[in-house]
Amino acid sequence: MNIVKEVNPHFEDFLFNWDYKFYFLVGGYGSSKSYHVALKIILKLLAEKRTCLVVRDVYDTIRDSCFSLFNEICEDMELTQVIRFTASPMQMRFVNGSRVLFRGLDKPSKLKSINNVSLIWIEECSEIKYAGFKELLGRLRHPNLKLHMLLSTNPVSRSNWTYKFFFKNKRIDDQELYEKRVLKVGNV
Repeated sequence: MNIVKEVNPHFEDFLFNWDYKFYFLVGGYGSSKSYHVALKIILKLLAEKRTCLVVRDVYDTIRDSCFSLFNEICEDMELTQVIRFTASPMQMRFVNGSRVLFRGLDKPSKLKSINNVSLIWIEECSEIKYAGFKELLGRLRHPNLKLHMLLSTNPVSRSNWTYKFFFKNKRIDDQELYEKRVLKVGNV
């Protein structure tokens, strides 16, 4: 399979880099962060059999955001023969056995029976509570595969848990991030 897709040059290294456990993307509306996260996940799941969990704070917001974005990318890349979409419950199934499950943290009981999740994307992560983030960390487990969590959000206030967790606790300098645009600190 030969997949060709035009990408924002700023995200070229990000698309194929899987060296870190956490990928925290901060950018404004139209920065293409969500698009490139979805593309990164599609490329990874085409290459390796994995289960990916895509989460937003409210389940009903996923259909018009993440789910439709994945669908649009797959149609553009002519992948509809190798990736099947199911509307209810929302999910994607790849011919190699990979799958993407879509859940909301407003229905936490729907997370309990999911196993072998090696990849999680939290879209608009600043909207969820820190307790939800910790719950998702506990769901990120697989006996053999390297684990990854991608978090995307718009810039947040210093009182938001994402700022405290990624900037204060991980010692990421937010001023340096905005100057350099990409920082690698520890496993982030």
